[in-house]
Amino acid sequence: MTSVLYICLPSCKLSTTTSTLSMDEVKNLDRKSFLDFTKLPPSQWGDQFLKFSMADSDFDALEREIKVLKPKVRENIFILSSRDKDAMKRTILSIHFLNSLGLSYHFEKEIEESLKHAFDEVEDLIADENDLYTISTIFRVFRTYGYDMSSDVFNKFKGDDGKFKEILIEDVRGMLSFYEAVHFGTTKDHILDETSCFTLNHLEPLATGRRVCPPHISKLIQNAIHIPQHRNSQALVAREYISFYEHEEDRDEILFKLAKLNFKFLQLHYFQELKTITMWWRELDHTSNFPPNFRERTVETWFAALMMYFEPQFSLGRIMSAKLYLVITFLDDACDIHGSIPDVESLVDCLERWDPDYMENLHGHMKTAFKFVMYLFEEYEEILRSQGRSFVLEKMIEEFKIIARKNLELVKWARGGHVPSFDEYIESGGAEIGTYATIACSIMGLGEIGKKEAFEWLISRPKLVRTLGAKTRLMDDIADFKEDMEKGYTANAVNYYMNEHGVTKEEANRELEKMNGDMNKIVNEECLKISTMPRRILMQSVNYGRSLDVLYTADDVYNHREGKLQEYISLLLVDPILL
Repeated sequence: MTSVLYICLPSCKLSTTTSTLSMDEVKNLDRKSFLDFTKLPPSQWGDQFLKFSMADSDFDALEREIKVLKPKVRENIFILSSRDKDAMKRTILSIHFLNSLGLSYHFEKEIEESLKHAFDEVEDLIADENDLYTISTIFRVFRTYGYDMSSDVFNKFKGDDGKFKEILIEDVRGMLSFYEAVHFGTTKDHILDETSCFTLNHLEPLATGRRVCPPHISKLIQNAIHIPQHRNSQALVAREYISFYEHEEDRDEILFKLAKLNFKFLQLHYFQELKTITMWWRELDHTSNFPPNFRERTVETWFAALMMYFEPQFSLGRIMSAKLYLVITFLDDACDIHGSIPDVESLVDCLERWDPDYMENLHGHMKTAFKFVMYLFEEYEEILRSQGRSFVLEKMIEEFKIIARKNLELVKWARGGHVPSFDEYIESGGAEIGTYATIACSIMGLGEIGKKEAFEWLISRPKLVRTLGAKTRLMDDIADFKEDMEKGYTANAVNYYMNEHGVTKEEANRELEKMNGDMNKIVNEECLKISTMPRRILMQSVNYGRSLDVLYTADDVYNHREGKLQEYISLLLVDPILL
């Protein structure tokens, strides 16, 4: 196993001198005091990552234990399973556990083969099944993997009056899985709209303690109400579910041990990535020219990259994505705060030419921004050339130019007096905020999976990615409305909707939240429709949508370190997993 230490970008200049830990030390790594960095001010987090030191043998120790357990799990779930209905249902329920515990990437082939066979017989499979948990979970698994299982199956849980049976309320696990199933709904799944209110009304008392249930189930309900699994980052879901599964009396001990070892293995990668990104940032020559208020955001950008893919084989992809987010963040601040319209026009002109010789026409932060972009893309070029994928660079450059153009357009709208229609703003704003470039970068980070056809599909702007662009703009502007107005920055979706429709901020927010809900249904629908792209490519769009829910639900995570970000980072990297 090659650790991130040896696949980092050439400019990182990492030392390969590391001390090797014993297996016990690796297993209990989270007990080391320096890892509880979240007790420190966020400005000092990067200093702690630089202290992290691991050798390849430390990764190998965990990987050996994982390799011992994987065949046992494979045998228990897939090989020993017969093809009768009950066995197939057990296999599907086990696939749900693999997904929830962050283990499904180890068994992709087996999962696909099992679900393909099961879906061919789905009607017979569920014909006489009346357990709410089983039906809801089977529905979720099939929809997760792109199989359009009909939501009409839930009609069997209604009484003669057309309402859901009250007896379902007593089935807490079934109600929770039913609630989770709601979030796979499309514009045609009308029964799931009914389900949402029914399940939420009965789950909220369990989450708040007004009704009694085991504490670990109450916590799982709280997590689902905050962000359902289907909308959440896979890494966060896995870590939360490991804590839940620990308290399940009938848990599969081999599966549980594999989940813990696997997450420890992921954590080693994550710390090494954070060290790599922090070192890269601090060694940049032009950071001395950054504005005083432009803080180090290596943790935020790594966290955003983690939500695009959490698996260990995509460490380099996460590093590449995190660096792009740092550049986009600086470009956005430079254009919005530090540059006049002529300054931004000059920067965009230089980026359109993509020629360092024109850099002398730039000044101050505009020049720094241009140098930052050129430096990063030179690194991309070197990596892609080594992979034999130089064609990707042209696609990435074009996507970045689109960000620059749209930045200029929004700056002109905000300062020049032009008031676009709400729809016009949403269309441009999705590109300006980096939706398409972010998805493109994540496809670049997939390695050989990210073929030319995937980039051509993305640049055609299918309905799936256009919807995600609009969702990004809405969620970001709802979260930042107060701050934007205080800065006098009028280019905001809430502001434009209020003015165009003559409504209050509260009314505008309600309408925008409804739009967001409709967009989630469209994303689900498009994922079920698209058959020309590999599932992994579609998952990059799905994961991007998930990142929005994590970043903007209840808090602007990217811009407020002391809020949910600190909680998420503690959960992923600090809270102990004892083996």
